[in-house]
Amino acid sequence: KVWEPKDCTTMKEIKLMLIPQPGAKPEFLATLRVVDPSPAVTKVWEQVTIASSSSTSSLPSNDENGPVIILEGYTRDGWAWKPGNGFQNVTVQSTDGRNKLTGFVSYLQQRQKACYGRFGHRGVWVVSYVQPKQKGDDAPNRMECRVCLDLTQLANCTLKPQQPQSKPKPAPAPAARKKKAGGGLLSNLVAGQKRTNQHFLTASAPTARPAPPRATTQGGPPAPANGNGGEQSQQPRTAPPTAVATKTSAQVMNEFRQTMEQKMLDFDLAPDEVLKVPLTLSEFTAALADEEKPKITMEILKYLVYEAAEDVNEEWVAHKEPSEFMDETVIAVYKEGAAPPEVLEEINKGEMPEEVKGEQRHQQQQRMRQMNQAEQKKAQSLESQAHFHGNDEDEQKGGVGDGVAALNQNKRDRRTIEDFERSKKRSRA
Repeated sequence: KVWEPKDCTTMKEIKLMLIPQPGAKPEFLATLRVVDPSPAVTKVWEQVTIASSSSTSSLPSNDENGPVIILEGYTRDGWAWKPGNGFQNVTVQSTDGRNKLTGFVSYLQQRQKACYGRFGHRGVWVVSYVQPKQKGDDAPNRMECRVCLDLTQLANCTLKPQQPQSKPKPAPAPAARKKKAGGGLLSNLVAGQKRTNQHFLTASAPTARPAPPRATTQGGPPAPANGNGGEQSQQPRTAPPTAVATKTSAQVMNEFRQTMEQKMLDFDLAPDEVLKVPLTLSEFTAALADEEKPKITMEILKYLVYEAAEDVNEEWVAHKEPSEFMDETVIAVYKEGAAPPEVLEEINKGEMPEEVKGEQRHQQQQRMRQMNQAEQKKAQSLESQAHFHGNDEDEQKGGVGDGVAALNQNKRDRRTIEDFERSKKRSRA
């Protein structure tokens, strides 16, 4: 039997929807039809339409809506974008005329992520950021998708099969109350009064309190109860129950990384220019065992925030604000051009290498040496001028004997250089 290709227009179309953020309702993205009607693609497309129609029981399933696939999340794992790995590549085209595929594909390429959605019981639909170049006039409305009908066959896939949705059973109608035969208005009032009295007696009756458990010693007979002449028995105090560890350090870091990625994506779409991320170490170590708590540090949390900001946009600036406590801090993330000058100056300061530090130290020592030499020269010149001035006065008064009297009148400055410089600084001040 010779295979004859089907016309693409006769094949069923699939409605593609997207959940923009966790907990939100799915939004319409595009209505898709297959472009390449080869036998393998046609077979896969028919199975996808059948499975996606059965998996959307909560959505309208009439012929007007048709099969629906909901893209539920993003991932950077290799199983979603690496070639091969058990996927069938299908080239699809949008037929709704809204031109949303171009912006959606560019969003994935900028962040280097793949978007996935499960359908049926084990099927998975992936739109990767790795897209081949489309040709033709309809290229902006086309993209390549990856389809796998059994995700358990994918290597390193972290997704689990989707549980079938069970329709809620209607609540049983309340049984009709049988009307007692006979009796009039007076008998109904008497019966109601009796029931009221019975309820009152039941509510006001004292309830018997259970006796406290008798304290026992470990490995021995029960301790004696308190009597009239007996001594009061001392019950052993038990230590308060310790918190049971419910998570590991790896799980806490993985959850925090996913939370930061979603926060950064929301911040990218928001008009705000600054995002403040408060971090408290006790909130992350509360559910950990004692041996797991040292593995979660403030430096690790800070690195995860920096990494999430850099993954979304490399031009963003993340800065740790000063804090008075070691286990609490706030990290501010600034968009491009919104960081204040003091933050940029502190980030660009960085850590100087030892060679630069040694060179700066050598230059400072050389400047100090030059200053000391200049001060010594100035002090020597002042001292020589004082000597020269004293000799001239002795010669004018004549004789050596007169020189003694001249020395008594014009005393020589016998201060040291340090004293001279100290007095000079005082006069300047």
